[in-house]
Amino acid sequence: MSVESYDLFLNSCCDLSHLQFQKLVSWLMLAFVLCREAPILFQKVSKLLAVIYVLSSTSKLFSLSSSSKVLSESHWASFFHQASLGTHLNYKFLSNMSWRFKAQDIVDTEASHVTGSSCINTETGKLIRISPESIKDLEQFVKDFLLSLPCTTVICVTLLGGAYTSLLQELLPLPSCVHAWMMLSRFNSINQPIVVLLPVNAVLQEDADYDDDGAITSFRELREIKDCGKNWHCPWGSTIADDVAPAFKLIMEDNYLSSRSSYGDSLGQRSLWWNRRTKLDQRLCEFLRKLEDSWLGPWKYMLLGEWSNCKNLDTVHKKLVRDLKCKCKANINESLLRIVLGGLKGAFKGEECIAQLCFKKGCYVGTVGYSDNSSCGTSSEASNGVERLSELALQLIHEAVDELEEDSGHREPTILVLDCEVQMLPWENTPILRNHEVYRMPSVGSIAATLERIHHHEQLVKGLLATFPLIDPLDAFYLLNPSGDLSETQLLFEDWFRDQNLVGKAGSAPTAEELTLALKSHDLFIYLGHGSGSQYISRHDLLKLEKCAATFLMGCSSGSLSLNGCYIPQGTPLSYLLAGSPVIVANLWDVTDKDIDRFGKTMLDAWLRERSSVPVGCDQCSSVQDEAKNGRGKVNKKRMSRKKLPETSDISLCNNGCDHRPKLGSFMGQAREACKLPFLIGAAPVCYGVPTGIRRKPSL
Repeated sequence: MSVESYDLFLNSCCDLSHLQFQKLVSWLMLAFVLCREAPILFQKVSKLLAVIYVLSSTSKLFSLSSSSKVLSESHWASFFHQASLGTHLNYKFLSNMSWRFKAQDIVDTEASHVTGSSCINTETGKLIRISPESIKDLEQFVKDFLLSLPCTTVICVTLLGGAYTSLLQELLPLPSCVHAWMMLSRFNSINQPIVVLLPVNAVLQEDADYDDDGAITSFRELREIKDCGKNWHCPWGSTIADDVAPAFKLIMEDNYLSSRSSYGDSLGQRSLWWNRRTKLDQRLCEFLRKLEDSWLGPWKYMLLGEWSNCKNLDTVHKKLVRDLKCKCKANINESLLRIVLGGLKGAFKGEECIAQLCFKKGCYVGTVGYSDNSSCGTSSEASNGVERLSELALQLIHEAVDELEEDSGHREPTILVLDCEVQMLPWENTPILRNHEVYRMPSVGSIAATLERIHHHEQLVKGLLATFPLIDPLDAFYLLNPSGDLSETQLLFEDWFRDQNLVGKAGSAPTAEELTLALKSHDLFIYLGHGSGSQYISRHDLLKLEKCAATFLMGCSSGSLSLNGCYIPQGTPLSYLLAGSPVIVANLWDVTDKDIDRFGKTMLDAWLRERSSVPVGCDQCSSVQDEAKNGRGKVNKKRMSRKKLPETSDISLCNNGCDHRPKLGSFMGQAREACKLPFLIGAAPVCYGVPTGIRRKPSL
């Protein structure tokens, strides 16, 4: 089936009255297996299957009979959702790992990291392979995939528009004001997946007169008055996000224009420049608040990571599940209930829309106005045919939340897997996530591939391999102001780097050979210059590396991805990920040097402070190591029966090594606040990669 034929098929799906959903799904399942070598078509089929499985759990009109007694609708929906993201890159990660491991001829049967002719870990292969070779193996393939997930919470985000919006408009009794749909999936190896499909009925645009104080001139008018250089080029071209969130594109264009306009000579001109920049900062802050309130509503708590070592939460959660089942006769979704509890009191702002969803099968279709209590559940179909919680059930949940309020600790990190249509948005800076540890990756398979590759180069931490990679920030190579025109940045950092005994180069451009050697022989690469540094080392040279340092790229748009229609996204962060870098801190858009220097200095200071506090001997690590030696601390893969996927399990079983200590991304929040413009500049840096810890090498 060609892409054109598929689009015709999808457009014709709006008239589904003559088709049985079961037959439609069987056709799409077959297409899913057959088109695995055609990434564009594969992504579209996967996306449509994910939508259908969400619908099937919410109404008898779309119900699907299943021979599986283990996989629920949310298992199928989350699997197909993640399969629709980053397919091209999964192929690249798989081929990259295969030839590297074959070339190295690594055989490590003792650690059980290498199996099969391709030398790729079996569990990793299950996550990177996108589909089985036969449809009869599909159910087992999905089970194996879910059992191979990392313990860290993964959130997949997709924006659906065009034919998908028309299809859902036809199938669901909703008003025509829905402009697009957002699909969120949350899963890890310890909880049942949760998938929600939310209507995007609010277009995020600014007031026509956003400078009503009369003090600020439109930036586009400023461009006509003063030559600010060439026009801004939008790296993502045009996506669905531009239709439902046009304000963001305007903010990015105005940021580009204002950052390239001069201060002027007079005090008044300087003041005007700062007024414009401050106004932009406020606009971006307001945009992110609106995005969270209008698009996510109470479902924003899905984006948060699990509580870390919160034994009280486990106790309260188990007791609440037992009480709701016994006293209220409620068929509770334990994973969703845990999110409600984890959100604490804030989750109950939309309690009638959230609490009743604890009855779901792990899937939910939102209604227009779902964030407003008065319009929640406008019909039996809109409320998914589920009775509202009893007063007793609400009371029990409230009491559980009150009990947890005093015991809130810190949260584990989350990894965002973003569709190309929304990857340009700074999700990490929405109010709910801004002060939490968040990473982004192009696909779920790329998470496993990155961890697997790093594990081949990681040394054992006290006899136990850490779940996530570890770096020593003093084992760093810096490239400072290689173009020679950022004198103030060089003045701020050069002596500081020397005081820390770091090696590197300042004020002159390196050779590609110098950078290649630095990236493969150090734990951290620090770049403070223009752009992403790709002018000094090519993508081709990066992909030759067998090992690559964690990377700190503070140039303009160093973390931006370019989209070219349906083709694979391009960008420096992806090149570093493919080269084996565990984490890349980079900027989504253009920044000004002084403010991003404040961010960079705060981050580096925090990493070194954390390094200095890493103990020589860690009681928690020692206890985990002892458990591992005694067979009590092994990862819970064997305890997960392949005949039954658990709804929840003991989170502590996922922790080993020094994973309980703060990681690189946990300091992003405080570094953002160090900027004079905490959103316009502070929101630009994001972390690509996987959670990466800090260690002290004995030799440094």
